[in-house]
Amino acid sequence: MNLYGEILRKNKKDNLVEKNDKIVVGFSGGPDSVFLVEMLMKLRENINFDMVLVHINHLLRGENSDGDEKFSIEYGKKKGLQVFSRKINITALGKDMGLTLEEAGRKARYDLFKEVFEKIGANKIALAHNKDDQLETFMFRLTRGAGLEGLEGIVAKRDVYIRPISEIYKKDIVEYLNKNSIPYRIDETNFENEFTRNSIRLDLIPFIEKRYNPKFKDKLYSLIEEIREVNKVLEIRLEEYVVNNKLSIEKLKKLDKYLLSKVLIQYLYSYGIEVSRKKIQLIEDILDKGGSKDISLNGEFVLKKEYDFLAIEKNTKKENQCIKEVELEIPGQIIFGEYVIEASFTDKILYDNQNFYTSLKMGDKLKIRSRKDGDRIIPIGMTSEKKVKDILINEKVPKEKRDTIPLVLYNEEIVWIAGIKGNEKYKNSD
Repeated sequence: MNLYGEILRKNKKDNLVEKNDKIVVGFSGGPDSVFLVEMLMKLRENINFDMVLVHINHLLRGENSDGDEKFSIEYGKKKGLQVFSRKINITALGKDMGLTLEEAGRKARYDLFKEVFEKIGANKIALAHNKDDQLETFMFRLTRGAGLEGLEGIVAKRDVYIRPISEIYKKDIVEYLNKNSIPYRIDETNFENEFTRNSIRLDLIPFIEKRYNPKFKDKLYSLIEEIREVNKVLEIRLEEYVVNNKLSIEKLKKLDKYLLSKVLIQYLYSYGIEVSRKKIQLIEDILDKGGSKDISLNGEFVLKKEYDFLAIEKNTKKENQCIKEVELEIPGQIIFGEYVIEASFTDKILYDNQNFYTSLKMGDKLKIRSRKDGDRIIPIGMTSEKKVKDILINEKVPKEKRDTIPLVLYNEEIVWIAGIKGNEKYKNSD
């Protein structure tokens, strides 16, 4: 396959890279971003444009993260490209803003892209999403209950964002780089299935290919293209329903259910917010209700209904009142967000969710914090560990509440998911 020919065809079709463009390129040092820059360098032989590279060290993988940063800077020098690089503590950012590691990483990247974009006077931001990323996004959104609008996958061009290699499979990218002895970095966390998208890539899609159809990815991409064509036919103009960045409820009520959902989906997408059927249903449910209503959309944004308008705003309450990690010595009491955690001695034993009787002793020091990716506990009555995330889902704890629930730890082990589950290891058996 002539990959550069495919890039040329895609570029001509969608006008992704044009004469005199100034492009910010997201660059991780991995195979996708290296391939993207290699293809852009080839395009520069025929199209006059400038580009700079932007790299973020997420500080998640120790020496490997530092190695990625060093590689990116040296790669830029070899290519004669300016590189903007920054270290950002994604773990701390996620904790402060109530975001998962995936969400915090995405926010950090896009915030820096926009910062450099404005600093250098750029007009486009190029991202290295490939064809496999499109399929994974489709499957991810499908499992979350997205509608047709959300099942388009990752479009090649939206606003200032362009994705020149979005129709090239990952295997072809890696094969091209290896064949031409072009170095790149490998992020070993891409091979861990702790994250939903990784699991879709590593487990779900290979299972379907092996069990049902080896051409599954090709068939799925054909479906994505068909959905895009349908969406073009049913396209709506969001600006017709927006007044000063707010949605007019009066205009929304005149729409049938399907067109209403399309307007709401586009409105959420305009803020970069992931969409699910549940979110859309929650918004639709408050349209006919009186008074003011708030809906948490994610850790960063909240939707507010005020009088005759819907508006998306920064979740400043969450940012300003973020829950910090605290310590508690037995006996004692602390406040953690909306919770009061008390460790005391008592002869009166009540068996309910609000109390957990442990084998801990006076003077033991506890740590109280919010959940983190990978947290596990041995629930009461069980012999093996279970993910805290899975327990909260099984207990039907709303997603927006899960990061506010206190976890009580002793020696870095979770003793109690407050109000939910205790640890079998720390159960008082007296």
